[in-house]
Amino acid sequence: MIHVDLPNCSPELQQKFRSETITEEELVGLMNKFMEDTKNKVQEKEGWPNSAYGVSKIGVTVLSRIHARKLSEERGGDKILLNACCPGWVRTDMGGPSATKSPEEGAETPVYLALLPPDSEGPHGQFVRNKSVVQW
Repeated sequence: MIHVDLPNCSPELQQKFRSETITEEELVGLMNKFMEDTKNKVQEKEGWPNSAYGVSKIGVTVLSRIHARKLSEERGGDKILLNACCPGWVRTDMGGPSATKSPEEGAETPVYLALLPPDSEGPHGQFVRNKSVVQW
């Protein structure tokens, strides 16, 4: 299973977002390209999914992977774990009354990650949903 909106990107964009060496500057460039392509109404032709929200979630997830990589390189001994997570479709003002999860159920994954034991090796630099790592 992979991030919900990533498969809706062109193979070229998927490869860029999945890169283990993508930099923050490259990510910002991709996000700016999405905005420009959308402004010019060519986003679908350029391989973007038809959801600004989805692209924003891809960007946040990739940014968390970049910062996790930097943490490992610069502060590996501190054992700081950094992940992106999805609470799921939660009954909130945004999710609406038909959402499948209560706020308590939506909090399970973020709380699980926040309360990992101090000696945990991972997950780190991952996208986590339902307390499980989602493969990119």
